[in-house]
Amino acid sequence: MKRSDFLKAVGAATFALPHVARAQSEVLRCGLKLSPTSMDPHFRLSGEQSILRALHARFVGMTPDGKPEPGIAESWRPIGDGTVWEFRLRADAKFSDGSPITAADVAYSIARVPTITGSAGAYHIFVRAIAGTEVKDARTLHIRTAQPYPFMVEDMTEIAVLSRSLGPDLRTADFNAKTVRVFSGAYMLADYRFGEFVEMRRNPHWYGAAPAFEVANFKVIASDASRMAALLSGDVQAVDEVAVPDIARLRRDANLNVTQIAGMRVMYIAMDTDRDVSPFIRDAAGQPMTRNPLKDARVRQALSLALNRQAIVERVMEGAATVASNLLPTGTPGTSERLPVVTQDVERGRRLLAEAGYPNGFQITIHATNDRYPNDEKVAQAIAQFWTRIGVRTEVQTLPNAAYFPQAARQAFTVMAAQYGADNVSYAYRALVHAFDRDRGLGTANRTRHASPRADAIVARALVEMEETKRNGLFAEAAEIAIGEEAIIHMVYHPAYVYAARRPLSVTPYYNGAFLPQAVRRG
Repeated sequence: MKRSDFLKAVGAATFALPHVARAQSEVLRCGLKLSPTSMDPHFRLSGEQSILRALHARFVGMTPDGKPEPGIAESWRPIGDGTVWEFRLRADAKFSDGSPITAADVAYSIARVPTITGSAGAYHIFVRAIAGTEVKDARTLHIRTAQPYPFMVEDMTEIAVLSRSLGPDLRTADFNAKTVRVFSGAYMLADYRFGEFVEMRRNPHWYGAAPAFEVANFKVIASDASRMAALLSGDVQAVDEVAVPDIARLRRDANLNVTQIAGMRVMYIAMDTDRDVSPFIRDAAGQPMTRNPLKDARVRQALSLALNRQAIVERVMEGAATVASNLLPTGTPGTSERLPVVTQDVERGRRLLAEAGYPNGFQITIHATNDRYPNDEKVAQAIAQFWTRIGVRTEVQTLPNAAYFPQAARQAFTVMAAQYGADNVSYAYRALVHAFDRDRGLGTANRTRHASPRADAIVARALVEMEETKRNGLFAEAAEIAIGEEAIIHMVYHPAYVYAARRPLSVTPYYNGAFLPQAVRRG
């Protein structure tokens, strides 16, 4: 970076704390890549919203590697046949105004989730199975389902607990207008400006260990170069989403602590296998096609065989990822060890295209973001080059994150490259791979309307199987069909989440990419 550019970047990232001056040791200053799209913790399930976990505690806690742990709920158990779950709340849980957190507050929070509208990725999937709640007493809540449901505890790790004192008419706009002043998390909101900053103050009534900092100020610095410049100059003390080209350099810097975790996220390629005529497919001569080649499994297999996943990980991601064959890293419960990473085989890919009736290939466009994921545009370009080698001439079109996902939600693309993260295989399959079914809350992230009826039928059995080993076996079997045999969606790699902090601080990394002020520690 030129010195002039460096100084501009530092200037753009510099903080001006909007409130009274405080001792530097009490204030945490962080550089955040993405601004929350809403301050409503029930509005949108996406990475940039993870910061809200500092303000609004989830009913069930979660470890950095994504496992449920006691939180507001100190214990839980299924009753009878698994259609009732009993949760017990801890006695010392309080909101930031000092009022106790009760079972009635949790019931209020659960009931609010399905009322949220206008979200591109709502939390509805986590309450879809709930038929009703019953407050037994202040510390006991029963949650009923219509049929046995083994995922209730995992679902509750995503439900932010709000105070019922906020009323039945609580709107997303109220959060964004900063009128909500009662919080259940380790911090309380002090100030917020969309796209600029989020400032928090420690919650004096938080039941857990007190965070190291009284005030946490997260400055939104979307530019990777500007975020790194702010860290190196000391204007911020910690940053998230370290850019891939910077990882090795930062690790060599004695003034920094770099931490990372293998993310429970996958970079995938989704294809329109639904429409007979798809908008971004042309024949070899460049003319629109009246038959969608992606509906043929042989074509999809050919495109998968064309990819050199290891090369993408090593050359494009510079090792900050692992090759993928499953929805989540192999070894995660519910993944299949019989689903190997697809090895590149260009000649076989060409043969499959010819067998499917496309000996001369065809032309296609892949859409991707250019500001959402590490090296997202470069990854899309690499995919295009590999596909072109087997005769599928591929053009890349990229868009900013803010424009990309609304278009994807309208099925505007023929092929899209993106990432998806989930706590477990059940969530990942239900949201990303399952056929779209609005009424049942399935396929919520299936933006190309791909489908495998055979695999979905197996998943239907898994969703009511209370025995964990059998359930995981069913999910693995479904993946072997949908991802392996039918190749309705391609898994490419699992990215790592990388953070950096100025010593003596360090950031505890979370598998879902959450950047939490209470996870920044001294020493």
